Amino acid sequence: MNEAQILDFLIRYFDIYGYYIVFLLLLLENFFVIGLVLPGETVLLLAAFVAAQGNLSITYVIIIAAVAAILGNITGYMIGRKGGRPFIKRYGGRLVSPEKIDAAEEYFAIHGSKTVFIGRFAAGVRVFVPLIAGASKMNFGKFLVYTIAAVVSWTVGIGLLGFFFGQNWKLLSKLVGNFSLIVLAVVIALIALYIVRRRRGRADKGTSGDSDAQGA
Repeated sequence: MNEAQILDFLIRYFDIYGYYIVFLLLLLENFFVIGLVLPGETVLLLAAFVAAQGNLSITYVIIIAAVAAILGNITGYMIGRKGGRPFIKRYGGRLVSPEKIDAAEEYFAIHGSKTVFIGRFAAGVRVFVPLIAGASKMNFGKFLVYTIAAVVSWTVGIGLLGFFFGQNWKLLSKLVGNFSLIVLAVVIALIALYIVRRRRGRADKGTSGDSDAQGA
């Protein structure tokens, strides 16, 4: 599948499921596999790109992305608070070296509030920040304030970047990266397949229910 085919595929599915894709993937970004393999920038830039074509509303894209990212951060914080350091070591250590996690924890202990804000703009760090904040028992109110400030800045900045560069796909593809595009295409295909199967299952149940009623 070449670049043009990938673009056509993504636009087609963003036209149908765009808002759902943005919400789901940005919500799940703080789960290690999703966040490290498919950074939120990719999803948001492409949603904004589609919005620039007039197929989605950039305002809705930014709002939905911000809400999903905030909820995802809160979820990550709660997981870290309950699971603590052992959870981060056990699951994060499979993808990132324990030394890097230790360094992140030490830095967080000194610059916790700054890290919550700045970490939102670093794809590799962003996944761990809410977990470490929870594990270190950072005050939730302070965490939430810095999270909201960071997420709003990030979503507005990335969203407008994708929107205003939406007519220049070659430049946007360089910002996103071909690997991320392929991963996103695979994820969207799986989401679409799941939705279609659920709809067919409901339709089949409805058909069998009508048949039973007529037979009675």
